[in-house]
Amino acid sequence: MRGDPEIFVADATGANPKRITSYAGSDVSPVFNPKTGSQIAFVSGRTGLPQIYIMDVDGTNLQRMTDAGYAVSPSWSPNGQFLAFAWRRNYGPGAPGGQDIYVMDIATRRWVQLTFDSGVNDYPSWSPDGRRIVYESKRGRLTQIWSMLADGSDQRSLTRTGDNSQPNWSFK
Repeated sequence: MRGDPEIFVADATGANPKRITSYAGSDVSPVFNPKTGSQIAFVSGRTGLPQIYIMDVDGTNLQRMTDAGYAVSPSWSPNGQFLAFAWRRNYGPGAPGGQDIYVMDIATRRWVQLTFDSGVNDYPSWSPDGRRIVYESKRGRLTQIWSMLADGSDQRSLTRTGDNSQPNWSFK
């Protein structure tokens, strides 16, 4: 649909772009499965509110991974088995709960909530060894970078002053 953001793939030089989504509603934030390189996780508004989807790199085998609320910021684990993402499961005015970080096992579609109503949490990113996740959290007026083990334990603030956002791990 003209005017909606869509997902394209191209070769390493940027040549030969191929559109792999074509739906009403935005398709954004594509991330490749680092283990296989053959799957893409992304955010789509094709059913209304943003949800997490995965598909094969050629646009086939489309699967909706989240079923409600407002889900954004997918991040693959280094082994390609899990997706971390931000999810406001109960979205809307007066709805209880916050935007928290979740991890989903791709094979079973079972998810685990890692943060619990501790502000607005977003932009999870896996450590190269898959043991930790960094994320941003707005608790009060400022946004800070936090880290936790991949099971949600050992949560700690990495920054304490200013506004800090959108963390990402280096793979070197």
